[in-house]
Amino acid sequence: MTGCGPRREGAIVAGEVIRVPEDSYRFGNGVLTMLVTEVVSRGPFQGAEWVEVRGRELTPGGTLRPRERYAFVRVDRATVVRAAAR
Repeated sequence: MTGCGPRREGAIVAGEVIRVPEDSYRFGNGVLTMLVTEVVSRGPFQGAEWVEVRGRELTPGGTLRPRERYAFVRVDRATVVRAAAR
């Protein structure tokens, strides 16, 4: 898919599915795969650009989990799995 892969700083947008390593988001266990529905805020933290996002996690099989959640994500470590529809 075009438009997928590592993101430039600050570039996470609503509608994208992102994948983030466990050490690059707060809070949770394991790799986070999430459909972003809203970018709540962004700013520096621990020397890098981070964003607070709201959305729904995807299971390893690709099913959306029923509950929304928030995550604080390090932008340069997030990979776009599916780009937002344009």
